[in-house]
Amino acid sequence: MSPQESAPGLAIDWAWATITAHAEGRHCGGCRDAWCPTAEWALWVVITDRVVPADRRQLVTVVARQTMTAHWPRGVDGCRPCGLPDCGRIQLAGTWLEVVQDGYVPPSVAILMPSATPTAEDLRRITGME
Repeated sequence: MSPQESAPGLAIDWAWATITAHAEGRHCGGCRDAWCPTAEWALWVVITDRVVPADRRQLVTVVARQTMTAHWPRGVDGCRPCGLPDCGRIQLAGTWLEVVQDGYVPPSVAILMPSATPTAEDLRRITGME
């Protein structure tokens, strides 16, 4: 008999436990500073398994936001931590957020966005065309 390589139980059960823990602000044994590969695995499992129940969509959305924030590109080298220009993790998280029409933007991007549409007076002042 070979030794067991992972925890007993179905992958989907472990994935939901991980999603729930991360959505509630707790961490797991796979967490590394500002990102967690285990949570990213769990996100992939629950999204690709079947239809996510309505009462659990918010949990998945929170973890998708965390994944998006951790992998958002911070330069020409692609995302961190994986450094890929076409990061599959950000694509998965972005697809989920698009499907649920979340409109989430990582804080590093939101700070660069205007908080309100400028008025005609603001535009005249900014451009010097008063």
